[in-house]
Amino acid sequence: MHASKLLDVIKRAEDGPICMEKDFDFSIMRLKLKELIKDYDIRYDPEVLVPSDDSLADAVFNAALELYLETGTYCLSTHRQIKFEEDEIRLALHEAPSQITFGAETDERVMANRRIEDRKPPLCLTSGGCEISEDIYAKVVQSLAQEPLADTVSGGYPLKTIFGMVPRAGTPIEILASTYNLIYAKEGTKRAGRPLIGFHNLIGSALSEASYINMNQPELGVRPVDGMLIATLAELKTDYSQLAKALYYSDQDTVLIGGVYVPLMGGYAGGPEGTAIVTLAHHLQGVLTYNVAYSDFPPLHLKYSCSTAPETIWIASIVCQALSRNTHLLTASEAITAAGPCTDMCFLEVAAMSIAGAVSGCHINNASAAKSQYPDRNTGMEAKMGCEVGHAATGLKRTDANDLVTKIMSKYEQNLKNPPLGLTFQECYDLNTVKPSEEHVNIFTRVKKELEDLGLKF
Repeated sequence: MHASKLLDVIKRAEDGPICMEKDFDFSIMRLKLKELIKDYDIRYDPEVLVPSDDSLADAVFNAALELYLETGTYCLSTHRQIKFEEDEIRLALHEAPSQITFGAETDERVMANRRIEDRKPPLCLTSGGCEISEDIYAKVVQSLAQEPLADTVSGGYPLKTIFGMVPRAGTPIEILASTYNLIYAKEGTKRAGRPLIGFHNLIGSALSEASYINMNQPELGVRPVDGMLIATLAELKTDYSQLAKALYYSDQDTVLIGGVYVPLMGGYAGGPEGTAIVTLAHHLQGVLTYNVAYSDFPPLHLKYSCSTAPETIWIASIVCQALSRNTHLLTASEAITAAGPCTDMCFLEVAAMSIAGAVSGCHINNASAAKSQYPDRNTGMEAKMGCEVGHAATGLKRTDANDLVTKIMSKYEQNLKNPPLGLTFQECYDLNTVKPSEEHVNIFTRVKKELEDLGLKF
């Protein structure tokens, strides 16, 4: 899709049906979801977190298509619906890429469409989402890139401060932070000895369109084999700021455009069934309104602020299966853990999401620790666990994966209400060598042994 097609999207944002936001949330989306859940008989079974029912996956896809035909995307800037016909949606799905390339030379990695129970390992995206202090930013990225199974890394951590100032959205400091975000992220991969590794998300210190545009600096290392993520707004919404980012990059060919979707289970989408339908509809929205080449999604449990609760694991699994069976879209399920780094619970949460994603036909993204809410609480060790488990789970049958995930869930589910905060990067890594502490390694080894005892073969 070039800028001309995105101009058509913006035109629809200005000419589409007028609708107040509360009417969109309740009278249109919420009511339609209730109807679709009943019509397609979509049911969450707490005993089956990794479903094996192909008809259920197809039902979720068809319900999402029907939902998106009804709702389209709500534009907050114009109070109008951006709507599409079914043939337009199916054409966009057909034209979406079935594979893309991140990185170069020895670190070139192909993100290709995966099948359910695929015997090819998932691409292991490594990242996080919490604020990071500027003095350790490059070291945090280094801790990701130095993990051997890391296929891509992320600069998607917002800088806590830059030159001592807080980079608030829409301020000149935010633009400065976006530049240094890029500099520090690229420096981190150089220190890890992997300057050619791809980024699936270059920048986290940017909310405004000005900062996104400022990020487009090839002289600082931005390449067509790197990606940047544009968020859709929960649920099924956008605004002129997000559309401006997509429009700008649609004709640049300087980076890959990705979409990130964070549907809220317990919000307007309701329970797990409605959230699964909305999550898949977000993938349709990404292709149609942002021209995304790939996607990343952590379905967020509103009560626990994580994606690793039983209901959200189920959502991730069934959405991945529905996409794998009915499209060739490229997507990754992301673990946002309740617990913080250097805890048994954090590693167990990452393992549960990695297994569910790997067998369900998508790629995996690990991990945002401590709900992505606490500064400096992300390390390369969460990524290491996610990568190793994702490879170990490759080729498992869904029934076996469900058995594993259910057993893992029993080890941490009772702590979701009050998870351990864990340690900061500074507390569990040697800042001179950028190596994990002995305590961190021991916890990792202990949890890995637990997973082996449950039947996962590394």
